[in-house]
Amino acid sequence: MKITKIQNHGQVRYRVNDPNGPDGKRQRKFFETREEAEQYIKDRKQDTRTFGVHFVTIPPAERAVISHQLDRLKQLGWTLSAAVDFIERHGKAMPALTLAKVIEEFLAAKETAGLRPRYLKTLSASVKRFQIGRREKLITAITAGEIQEYISSNGWKPATMRSYLVDVRTLFAFAGKRKYVRENPALAVDLPKVEENPPGIVTPAQARALLDASIDYAPDALPVVVLCLFGGLRRSEAEALEWSEISDDYVEVKAHKAKTRQRRLVPISPQLAAWLKVAREIEGTLPAINYADKLKLILEKAKLRQEWSQNALRHSFASYHFATHKNENETAALMGNSPQMVFQHYREMVRPKDAEAFFTILPPADSVKRAKKARVPKPRVMPPRETKLSVEIMAEVLGNSSLTRKQAVAALISRVGCSVAAAYNALSPNGRFKANLVGANGYLGWVTTEARSL
Repeated sequence: MKITKIQNHGQVRYRVNDPNGPDGKRQRKFFETREEAEQYIKDRKQDTRTFGVHFVTIPPAERAVISHQLDRLKQLGWTLSAAVDFIERHGKAMPALTLAKVIEEFLAAKETAGLRPRYLKTLSASVKRFQIGRREKLITAITAGEIQEYISSNGWKPATMRSYLVDVRTLFAFAGKRKYVRENPALAVDLPKVEENPPGIVTPAQARALLDASIDYAPDALPVVVLCLFGGLRRSEAEALEWSEISDDYVEVKAHKAKTRQRRLVPISPQLAAWLKVAREIEGTLPAINYADKLKLILEKAKLRQEWSQNALRHSFASYHFATHKNENETAALMGNSPQMVFQHYREMVRPKDAEAFFTILPPADSVKRAKKARVPKPRVMPPRETKLSVEIMAEVLGNSSLTRKQAVAALISRVGCSVAAAYNALSPNGRFKANLVGANGYLGWVTTEARSL
């Protein structure tokens, strides 16, 4: 930089040409004395030696911003270099996506992954419930405290709270993989403790009542009932089976129908074979149609609807089979489950004598006859129709005067409080009182059946 002595409007001043001004451009500075100009050059050279040319070209306003942000980092316990290193490791800033947009992508990805329709339906309902009141909120703005409030403020039982929280965790795990969030806030919320109740099972007497009700009221559902109760299949597996997948020795559960996505062969015991033989003879339906409705009917007829536990048929098979054979590996192989799960949940659930009684339940000799009787269409008996309009009322209203149809309708409504439609139907020339109604010149009258016959 060079100092030049100049005269400006008759006044002597000293000019400095700075090639790297504060805004990065060439700049001229004017001073009253040479000493001030020399001091400026000295300070600029010192800044350049200390911080480099780039720093000295930063405008003062930006330097103030930098200083403020450095103070913020210091208060947070960070240095500038540490903050830059963190950004390099974790990439760019998170995209500004709403919760609704992420949920839409999440559900589309799960559907593409080929998950079961039933699971997809449940998952969709769960995350869309979480979305209520948060549709347009950025997913990065959702906190662990907000998730804690969501699962705690709805009056849910611990098992329900746990289920909804797991679904929210799954949603944020997906968002993390897509780099929409840096961390999963739902992991900071503890899973509620759930007391494990023993699996609900049926007694041998209840099993007989259930099978009798199926034969007498819903024979179409018998194949699914016996496959779950005496074969240990999951309800979803049994409902999806076809008769061609049941041979004399095995039930083939194909991979795409199994919950575990693994094919397995379930040996058919003599007891199950006897029941499947009856189910074929009565033309039980496989794959099942409207099984849920038929099961409700069966439970009502067997007087088990109120105390019924989900998956009670499969749980019963597991409990009685393990009590009989004392081999969790064998029971688990039949059910498509793990030995640990069988031992944990079904050990010492029933007494050996109850297990013996359960596995001696065979089809009644008249099963086919009863099922055929159940299939015979029953005439629908309509209850007698109650009406406020009788022959006596009609005769009372119309017998002693001639009324227009509109006047007659009003009179009937006033007399018995019937509906307008009922009054018009009673006065119809083709209605149930047509034998007694007479009309002339727009007026209606009433004659008795005896008078009309004369």
